[in-house]
Amino acid sequence: MLIEAGGTDEEGEFVPSDYDEESLADSMSIESSIYEHSFRNGRRYHRYRHGRYPIPNDEGEQTREELLHAMMLEATNGRLFFAPIPSHPQKILDLGTGTGIWAIEMAGRYPSAEVVGTDLSPIQPNWIPPNCQFMVDDVEDTWENGDGWDFVHLRNMIPILKDPVDLLKKIFENLRPGAWVELQDVDGMVHCDDGSLPPDWPILVFTELMVEAFARYGTKSHAAVFGGEYLAASGFVNIQHHTIKLPYGTWPKDKRTRLIGLYYQTAAEEFFPAMGALQLPALGWQSDQIEALFVQCRNAMRDPNVHAYGMMHFWSGQKP
Repeated sequence: MLIEAGGTDEEGEFVPSDYDEESLADSMSIESSIYEHSFRNGRRYHRYRHGRYPIPNDEGEQTREELLHAMMLEATNGRLFFAPIPSHPQKILDLGTGTGIWAIEMAGRYPSAEVVGTDLSPIQPNWIPPNCQFMVDDVEDTWENGDGWDFVHLRNMIPILKDPVDLLKKIFENLRPGAWVELQDVDGMVHCDDGSLPPDWPILVFTELMVEAFARYGTKSHAAVFGGEYLAASGFVNIQHHTIKLPYGTWPKDKRTRLIGLYYQTAAEEFFPAMGALQLPALGWQSDQIEALFVQCRNAMRDPNVHAYGMMHFWSGQKP
């Protein structure tokens, strides 16, 4: 569906949400070393399996993650997933749970289910529903999450996995028959339906740099588009695909779509420093070059004449 242009960038049109930036997990069930961090160019990274996930885990990144969650709820009319899971699932697993917000909301919607979230960083809050728990785990290591799952969820994970099919095969083996998995990922690309996108648009330059930077870690920043292939190669059937357009900025005419664009623009702007702290310097970029590019990117997303958007992909598959 085409997004109609005609929006403005009126300051104060949308009231920003408040985010809790101080909640940190505290569990005595895992070693204290799990809570250690490293710092690079002013950003904090986990030390557990150091270097496996090249995105910060500090308060700024946690805020960005919860902003993206709010954006997704707006874009999906409050849906947390698209897979046709049963009405009363008993075991739900969230791999790469981050701040745990998706797992916490699922636990609230399905109080009879056991909901488990895993992540490399123990950054989840203390106050959680009684049917929700969190564990520190590397999803690309040996499977330690048990079996008999009714639903396994991964959001913004496929682009950072070195071998998505290997993990999906492990998930397949540990789902009960008839159960579902769902992948939710932004494709890391720039789209336009009306020819208004210049070939040298700064966000295009940035996304091309992301492809190069992610490849240094053996991953694909645009892996979301391959979700269906990964699921099929892992044995899943009844594969379903949904997409949602995420405008770069507030150029859409429709107010709700404009709000989604504001969320996405803000999340992108918050992501720039994360890339500037580690990935771009690794590509040989100097700090003044990096900041100049980010200024161009911020200005580009405020240009109402360029009707560009990213794409969120929702891939779900069922175990026979």
